[in-house]
This record gives sequence, C-alpha cells and structure tokens, in this order.
Amino acid sequence: MIQSEQVAGIYSPPFKIVSKYFIGSIISFVVFNLLLVLNYNSINGHHFQPKILSLNHIATLGFVTMVIFGAMFQLVPVVMEVKLFSPLLAEIQFWIYTSGVVLLVYKFWYFDSFISFLLPGLILSLAILLFSINIIFSMIKVKVWNITGSYLIAAIFWLLITALAGYLLTKNLDKPFIKINHLQYLNLHAITAFVGWVGMVIMGVSFKLIPMFTLSHGYKMTFAKISLLITNAGLLGINWIMHYSDTGFYNLVFGTLIFIGVILYLIQIFIIFKKRIRKKLDIGLKFSAFAFIIFGIVSTLNFSFLFFDYESIVNLTLVYGIIVIYGFFGTLILGQMYKIVPFLVWYHKYSSKVGIEIVPMLKDMFNEKLAEYQLYLLLGGIVISSSGLLINKGIVVLIGFILLLTNSIIFTINMIKIFRS
Repeated sequence: MIQSEQVAGIYSPPFKIVSKYFIGSIISFVVFNLLLVLNYNSINGHHFQPKILSLNHIATLGFVTMVIFGAMFQLVPVVMEVKLFSPLLAEIQFWIYTSGVVLLVYKFWYFDSFISFLLPGLILSLAILLFSINIIFSMIKVKVWNITGSYLIAAIFWLLITALAGYLLTKNLDKPFIKINHLQYLNLHAITAFVGWVGMVIMGVSFKLIPMFTLSHGYKMTFAKISLLITNAGLLGINWIMHYSDTGFYNLVFGTLIFIGVILYLIQIFIIFKKRIRKKLDIGLKFSAFAFIIFGIVSTLNFSFLFFDYESIVNLTLVYGIIVIYGFFGTLILGQMYKIVPFLVWYHKYSSKVGIEIVPMLKDMFNEKLAEYQLYLLLGGIVISSSGLLINKGIVVLIGFILLLTNSIIFTINMIKIFRS
C-alpha cells in the first residue's frame, strides 16, 4: 500500500471531515440527475432560466466544488507536506457552505420567493472565504514548492474572484446596478469558475495524481509551466475586457491564450500517460482518460464560440453545459473518486491492521465491473441527451437523462460499498 501514503499519511486531516464533503458531493450528484429526469421538458431554450440556473448550481456548487473542497483538504496537506491550518474551520465551513448552496438553489428554483438573492450570496461568500483562509494559511508553511502548489494558489485566487462575481450577480438580481449586460457578467463568472477555479485545481492535482496512479517517470514539466502562465494571462485579460461593453478583438486574443494554455496542458498529460509503466488502465484511469479527451473537445468548441453566434443554434449552450459538467468535470471526478476514496477508507480503517489480520484489497472494495457499465451509461447519456437537445426532441433528451441518472445511482452504490468496507 505504498501509494496510499501519497494521498493519505501523517499530514492527513480527520477523515470524517473529508468524507462529509465527498458524501455531500455524491448526494448533490444524484439529486441533480433526478431533477433533470423529472424536469426534462424545462431543459430547453436559453440557459438564463430559473430552473436551469438552479440545476446548474446544484452541479457546480453541490457536486463539483463540494468534492474539490474535500479533495483539497485531503491532498494539500499530503502533497505539500503541511498540516491543515484548521480542521475545525473546515468542519464549520461545510455547514455554512451547504446551507448557502441549498438556499441559492431554492431561490433560483422559486425565483419569486420572498428570500433575497443576497442572503445565499453572502453565506456562500463567507464559506468560500473560510476555505481560502484555511488553504492559504496551510500553504504558507510549505517548505518545498512544486508545480501543483502553483496551480492551487492560482485556483484560490480565481475562486475568490468567482465568489465576488457571484455575489455581485446575486445583488444585481435583487437590485440592478451592474452597468454592463447581466448575461455578459454571467459569462465572465462562468469562465472564471470553470477555467480559473475548477480548471486550475484539476490541472494542478492531475500533475500529481496521474503520474502516481500510472507510475509515470522520466518526463519534463515544461508544458505544464508554460500552460500555467498562458492560461492565467488569458484569464486576467478576459476579466479585464469583459467589464466593458465592446470586447471585440481583445476577446479573441485572450480567448486564444486560454485555448493554447489548455492544449499545452493536454500535451503534458499525454506525455505523462505515454511515460507510464503501468500500461493497463483500471476503471478510475479509464474515466480520467475519457475526461481528458472530452476536455480537448470542449476547449475546441469553446474556442469556436469566438468566431460565430453560438446562441443562434438551438440549445447549443445547454449541450455545451452538459458536455462540460458531465463529460469533463463529472467523468474526471468520478474516475478520481474511484482511485482516492478506496485509498482513504482503506488507510483509515485497515493500515494499522496490516500483518495482524486479513485486510481487503483495494480492488475488492467496490464492483469494478459495475463501474465499467457506469462509464458506458455516462458516455451514452451525454451523447443521447446532447443529440436530443440539438434536434429538440424531448423523448430523446429524457432517455439520455435516464441513462445519466442510472450512472449516478451505480456510482452511489459503489461509493456506499467502499465506505462500508
């Protein structure tokens, strides 16, 4: 179990804190999929609609960001070899953040309810501030810096910018004050969240986890370093120009920088996979490999948006959202959870019993065959639901969403099996 020492060890925070975030993310994932099935007729048209905004925030705040919080509380101390600044703060943040997500999702769903948008905006901003303080004060104590740490610091910066933009958007919904178009500011919020916050975390952490799980050695990190600089330069530029009504040529320049940065990142990941000693990919790495391929597709599609009116194509923005949330974020998160969660559960339950009694193997802690079927359901659900949206056929969309719901249920069953091992 040497590998488990690299995701869990003497610097690990209490597992009960990390597991809360993982369980919260899993619950959000199932709820998100269930609501998609029950409200498939509402997933149509422009993306700026109450129910679509509500569902989007269940996915991005409840599923994606929740699991990232848990993963960072676990991995930052272990990877950077420092103690978490305050496990108690992480515990308090969980309940504040969860209440903020529930309130925001409720407010979007029941748009005309008496609750002010400002309330969940303030609660979520507080939770994100607590998280940032916890991670920053932990990383201040780092003695040996690496590329992962640089990406994570950038991620924290963009998280704070995302939170600020989100807070201003919620305030603007209560009482309009933003001078530029609300939808333009919403797009800025989304780009900063997806590329700056989630993207930087995924990029940075993958440079540590993928080599560890594939046993890759003997490669340089040149592309990773250049990608960090170029992508963040593009993000800074986008955050500057999109505060003005006429972005024009500069939008193309900074959008191209982000695209180049992503391509360089994918090249680095390809090099890491090519240098792997462990040639056969287990189910967790199969999920991850598909996620990186889809990331390339998503990035190319996003780059193409700079050259044509994408909103003129029926439901294209909704299809883009499905591909991003399920195809890249979802597929990568599910794959890495199949790698990380068994390690953590095994480490905390059985590491002290090795040599004393029989302990389970990691591969026995969940049903890998079932996970394989889950991958097919996930990919099939993405293709079918996206196709249904593009041809505007509700029944096709429903079939795709049912496949995605089934995928989430199988994933949950496997995660319960792991936690109960």
